[in-house]
This record gives sequence, C-alpha cells and structure tokens, in this order.
Amino acid sequence: MSKRFWRNIVIVVLSLLAIEIALRLLLGFGEIPRYNVSLNYEYALKPNQEMTRFGNYIYINSEGMRSDELRPNAVKILKFGDSVLNGGVGTDQSELTSTLLEKDLNSDGSDYQVLNISAGSWGPDNAFAWMQEHGDYDAEAIVLLFSSHDWQDQMTFENVVGNTPYYPEKNPSLAISDALYWAYTRMFDTVNWDKLGVVKGGKPNKYEHDKGWGDFVNYASTHHIPLLVYHHADKNEFENQTFSEMGMQLEDFLKQNNIAVISGLDSGFELDDYRDEIHPKPSGLVKIENAILPEIRKLLKN
Repeated sequence: MSKRFWRNIVIVVLSLLAIEIALRLLLGFGEIPRYNVSLNYEYALKPNQEMTRFGNYIYINSEGMRSDELRPNAVKILKFGDSVLNGGVGTDQSELTSTLLEKDLNSDGSDYQVLNISAGSWGPDNAFAWMQEHGDYDAEAIVLLFSSHDWQDQMTFENVVGNTPYYPEKNPSLAISDALYWAYTRMFDTVNWDKLGVVKGGKPNKYEHDKGWGDFVNYASTHHIPLLVYHHADKNEFENQTFSEMGMQLEDFLKQNNIAVISGLDSGFELDDYRDEIHPKPSGLVKIENAILPEIRKLLKN
C-alpha cells in the first residue's frame, strides 16, 4: 500500500483520538451517573460515583445519595424527591436545593447535613421503600419534594436499568460513542416502553394513588419526625396558576393529614425559571430553597 494511504490512516486515527480526548476533558462524555436495580424501590443511583459532565460536578456518596459523605455528628435532614431534586447531569452539585439548604441552615454555625436521596421519576413509594431498607439516619426532619403527577406515580418495576438511555448500568466504552448516542436519543424516542417487561421478582403497585404518601405520613407521626412537603408546580400549572386535578387531590390529602406543605405556586417562580416543562433552572432551584428554608427552620425549632 502507498505511503499516502498509511498517512491518511494515521491522520484519521489521530483525529479520532483528539476528538475522544476533547469530548472527555471538555464535556465529560465517557462517564455518566449509573444505576442499580432494586426489587424494593425499582432502581437507585450506584454508590461511590464522581464525575464532571457538561461542566457540572456530580458526586454520589457511599450511600447512593447525591450528597457529601455522611458526617457522623451532623444533624440529619432527609430530602427525598425525583429528578427535580436530583438535578441530573444538567445541575452542578453546588446548585442543588439540598446543597443550598444545608449551606443556609449552617450559616449560623450549626451542623446540619441535608441528604439528597433521589432519582429520576421516583415517586414517594420509591423513596419510602428506600428508607425502609436503609433506615432514617436518626433524621430530625424529612422533606419530600415532588410534583402533582407523583400523587399517582406508583412503582411499576419496568426493566429500565441498562435498557434505556435514562438509567445506564455502566459507563460507555468511548466518549465518541457516548456523545453520538446521547445526541441520537435526545432527537428520537429510542425506547419501546411496551417491550421492557417487568424486573424479575418486582411487584408493581396497584393502588388508588401512590401509597408512599400515606406511608411517610404514618412513619413521621409514629416516629415523631417533622414532615414537610414542597409541592412543585410544573410549567403548565404555573402558567394557569392552579394545580392539576391530581395536584388538587394531593393538596386535599396533605391538608386532611395536617402536613406542612409549601405550594410551588407561591414560591416566586417566573417562566424563565424553568428549563423545560418541569425542571427548574438554577434560579428556580434557589427559589425552591428560599421557600423551604423558613419552614424547615420552624419545624426544627418546634
């Protein structure tokens, strides 16, 4: 073969290598938050992960929380939620509502640790099942950050881990393949949800609504732990300035059970605080934290 042929091969290889390195160093492709399957709570983030993706720092501690490692002497606050709380790869660790709340609570020299226990599309039943398995860490308070649709968001145990782009089980082999797959899945719906099946041994819930709400209310009452709910408003609810039918049912349930609740409709949001139909930008996360801070202080004081 000619020297030109081999020269072109070398150029192609070096170009691909340069792209691979650039994608890893500049955008963080090649490493992504990974999940484990659970027969109790469907799925959760794998423990002990640390990376920077799209410029956002992501740390998952040894307990599988998006929080720093547990400080033994700190007063614990458990904060459960779905992707709004978790933030995903689009949110830096410093921008999380849990991080912001912890920082403000400790501004007077206190030692609180707000534990971010969350995953995309979790409902209260996922969160409660997680707590049943891992314990409550002697928490002084529990905060639930969920939306109206979570009133009926029950566990189905669909086999999503490793079978959808949203719940990867392992890192991609190459940053280039990671980038191409990421772009493709964001442009096209690549998941055939009807063919995922159910995780072997999983037991889908069949209740009138997500039973996790009642489980948390009963647990908090029995164990004398203050419970606070932040009812997040999606973009459509914000524009209409009223919760959906499911949201109204959730509000009624919380009122009937005398649960402290913060309405996302009253948190000072503006349309520009949303980055999509439900997830807040960093400015919106700050407003969520600002709404929670005085209420959690009241509960801790009492």
